[in-house]
Amino acid sequence: MRTANARWAEDTRPRFASVTREWSARDQAATPARELLAGAQQLVDAAASYYVSIQLVLGVANMSEPAFNTVYNRLIRRKSDPPALTFLVGFDSTPIRAEKSLYDLAMWARGQAGLAECFVQTTAKEIVSALASPSAPIADAESWREFTRRFNEHLGHFGHAVYALDFAKSVPADAPQSQLETLRYFVADQGRNPYERQAAGVGAREQAAAMQLARLRGLRLRLFRRVLGFAQRWAPRREDALADVGLGWPVLRCMLREIGRRMAASGAIDEPDDVFWLTREELEAAASSLDAGQPTPDHRPAIAVRRKTWQSERAATPPVALPIKGGSRLFGIDFSRWMPARSGQASSNTIKGFGASPDRVTAPACVIHGPEEFDRMQPHDVLVAKITTPAWTPLFAMASGIVTDVGGPLSHSSIVAREYGVPAVLGTGVATQRIHSRQNITVDGNGGVVTLGG
Repeated sequence: MRTANARWAEDTRPRFASVTREWSARDQAATPARELLAGAQQLVDAAASYYVSIQLVLGVANMSEPAFNTVYNRLIRRKSDPPALTFLVGFDSTPIRAEKSLYDLAMWARGQAGLAECFVQTTAKEIVSALASPSAPIADAESWREFTRRFNEHLGHFGHAVYALDFAKSVPADAPQSQLETLRYFVADQGRNPYERQAAGVGAREQAAAMQLARLRGLRLRLFRRVLGFAQRWAPRREDALADVGLGWPVLRCMLREIGRRMAASGAIDEPDDVFWLTREELEAAASSLDAGQPTPDHRPAIAVRRKTWQSERAATPPVALPIKGGSRLFGIDFSRWMPARSGQASSNTIKGFGASPDRVTAPACVIHGPEEFDRMQPHDVLVAKITTPAWTPLFAMASGIVTDVGGPLSHSSIVAREYGVPAVLGTGVATQRIHSRQNITVDGNGGVVTLGG
């Protein structure tokens, strides 16, 4: 496993990064459309290779925690001992480093009077618009320029986190509203210092481990050391691996949107982002026409139909497993407890799921379907979503609880919720359908139950 992980770390990601750097250095406006399309394919191929290569990392990481939990809970733990997750929090990972980067920027901004006042009084959407404007929205233009430089540097490090694997979806690098919402939250002094929170996690983890190491003897001591080291070594690697899945997406999206810009100028589509509604064959034909200076076909009618179909089908809830009937059984064994979402929820004021992060909270719900709705999130709301990915992490700093339709004990939502110390119930299958924004709910991360109107 170490050899495979070394190969991943030393080979696949650097190749992905190299291709990304090569195309980001190009003058895209001066590059022929067919070359841009070939480069886009190159980035997609590199991303696919990377994603395949990290499956071992994800698999081993997903085995390490259950192995530790089983040994600890069955052979080691006494009633007075802390829960197993105490040993697996406080680690650094890309989402945590991204949060600390935003916190550092917010603390700097709080020292700039005009800037801090602007962030408190201005919405994230308005700040996004201001960042695209050549003029500063505050009198102290120098501090605004310095903020812009620092924020762009933050996005350069963490802006490729994905909202979804689909590169047609925006990333924080080109849609930084979620980052700015959290930044405003920190500037207003409403969020917990992530350094202090992490230090508390480290302290609790080290104290719990020291207590067991001092108490255990013989075979149980050796077994505990082994499974603890295994779990702690792999705990942060899963999030680090997933964080780079979209490494090339900001560049790829710029390349395709450049082709889209040229197609919009020729009247083939309405706006550059419509390029993401086209097939590869349609793009290849359009690129050839653009480079040859020939008219490109009008794709607007086809795009309108595809967008309408997508709007009607996006409301559908996918089945937990395929085939729908008996899809959770294999060789006569029922695997439903390991499925990423529950099915067959009874109509009542309670919703069951997986208790992924302990504790209990009652607060207003905020149902969010995508990054375009991130501005609906208010401090201390319970975040309710179909699923979360690394790009959703900034909202965790504002949330008092997490509820998802899809997810389990080893999902991104679970791991990050535990690091943030907020209760989480995942894999409910129906949360986004049954819960309404601003509705009070109680999230019981210990029992894996959400109570409506709590």
